[in-house]
Amino acid sequence: MRADVNGIDDIAAAWVAREDRAPLTAEETASLDAWLEADTRHFGAYARAQAVLARTDRARALSAGAMDRAFTANVPARPARRMLRWAVGLAAVVSVLAIGVQRQDDGAEYYATRKGEILRVPLQDGSAITLDSDSQVRVSYSDTRRDIRLLQGEALFDVAKNPGRPFVVRAEETDVTAVGTSFAVSLTERRSGGVEVLVREGIVDVTDVQGVVAPTRLVANYRALANRSHGIRIEPVPSDDLQQQLAWREGMLSFNGDTLSVAAAQFLRYSDTRIVIDDPLVGSRRIVGLYSASDPLGFARSVALSLGLVVEQQGNEVRLRSPDAAPHMARSMQ
Repeated sequence: MRADVNGIDDIAAAWVAREDRAPLTAEETASLDAWLEADTRHFGAYARAQAVLARTDRARALSAGAMDRAFTANVPARPARRMLRWAVGLAAVVSVLAIGVQRQDDGAEYYATRKGEILRVPLQDGSAITLDSDSQVRVSYSDTRRDIRLLQGEALFDVAKNPGRPFVVRAEETDVTAVGTSFAVSLTERRSGGVEVLVREGIVDVTDVQGVVAPTRLVANYRALANRSHGIRIEPVPSDDLQQQLAWREGMLSFNGDTLSVAAAQFLRYSDTRIVIDDPLVGSRRIVGLYSASDPLGFARSVALSLGLVVEQQGNEVRLRSPDAAPHMARSMQ
């Protein structure tokens, strides 16, 4: 069982559904173990599928479209043997125990994650939403339209094709419309302070709700940065960079020329440990790399080593400073 990036979550969902239906045969167990060990992304997807199936009564839709719809999903009762076997691995995966679905008086469904949590949500039409840390969406379907509202944070949308029923994501004053595609929308854009749309597959239309900015069509491996003051700016994104930008799905943060100050703000979305940089010159230093989103102290130590900085920790604060700056009253981690 091998898959490209776009198919990993579907295969993981199908395996979870198959495990729930009946105990795996020896051959199936060996096949699953081989798939999990082939790529670290496989285990992350498998853990997310287990968590979402256990925490939402809509889990029966998770395996729709996966592995030629071969299996029928039910809320899983994970075998104790496998639970013990993979307990160590689960500890290394970003938490996927999310707030889950909440139904409101308006008839819509709300999905949310707490800080440090990632959640993949199956929808009734076979589409799926993957929510980043501290994110929330509102889902409202009608016979003619699929409406999603990104209320905060960031989410990846894998859309089931249905030309007669457009899939529309609204983020602030920006609408992103797709028929069948895969794209991410973020309200945490680090450069323009607006809405970022990143297309992984297919084509989407990006429009301003008020009609102030001209609509833009976006294809795979491109991003749009929508800001009322500057309009919609389009940039190409190489395939490798695109996957790094979506590394949060595996509990990772990717930086490519971002400043330390920007990186510190990103880590605060995933952890209560705060990276403090008092010196603007230190904060303006730029970094490149892939880091665990749940380990801000490890990140601080790594960049301090590469940039010749000093790390100090006191409680939930980690300070980065230059060696010649006056030391902060904290316990040095060097």
